[in-house]
This record gives sequence, C-alpha cells and structure tokens, in this order.
Amino acid sequence: MFEKHFSIEEARSYLPGLKKDLPEIQRIFEELKAVGFDIFTGRYKPGFNPDTLEAFPYQYRRFLNLVNKILDEGIQIKSIEEGLIDFPAIRSNGEEVFLCWKLGEEDIFYWHPVDAGFIGRQPLGTF
Repeated sequence: MFEKHFSIEEARSYLPGLKKDLPEIQRIFEELKAVGFDIFTGRYKPGFNPDTLEAFPYQYRRFLNLVNKILDEGIQIKSIEEGLIDFPAIRSNGEEVFLCWKLGEEDIFYWHPVDAGFIGRQPLGTF
C-alpha cells in the first residue's frame, strides 16, 4: 500500500525534527484559522475579507513547506491539532501497519493496524 516503510529505529530518527517542526505547524495552523483561511482549500472562508491583494497569507507558504517536508519523507500527518504522526511499517508477520507517535510523547511506544487509527494503538512489545 505504501511505497516506504520505516523500521522503529528509522522512525525514531525523525522525532527530533518532528518535535521542532510540529509546534510551528500547529502555531501557523491556528494563525491561519484565526484569519479565516482554510488550509485544506487554500482559500479564505466566505465572509473573511483580508486586507491584502495576495491570494493567501504569507504564513501559508511556510506552513506548506513544513508539512511537505514531512510528507515527502513518507511520514503521515494524521492530525495537526493533536500532533498525531504515523510511520508506515511492516510487522514481523508481514502485516502493513503504522508506528504511531503523538507530539508530547518522548518516544515511539505504539503501533496500530492501518484501518484501526489512534484508538487501536497497541504497545510496541506486540509489534
């Protein structure tokens, strides 16, 4: 299903950068939301009239650069607000799963089946 799969060690190697970039992504996301800009459509929501001739706020370009830097590595951003990140991985039984990490957690402690989501998180000991 996914082109790239991460070992636990490889996924862990991305945590320092994610711990740095995700708070900035969240901050910019909140700034854009506050001015009525929808990051998913790349447009201002109806009723918001920015005092600019620019098509989108200056922060949006920085936001896209940070998000794309993560996505280009094959890492999944599941929730910006919650800082949820998934790394596609293959269990020892050959099952494709996600290694799951949430901003604020010190390390990657969980995995879950691709179709289970955050609620299906299981300890790495069962990986």
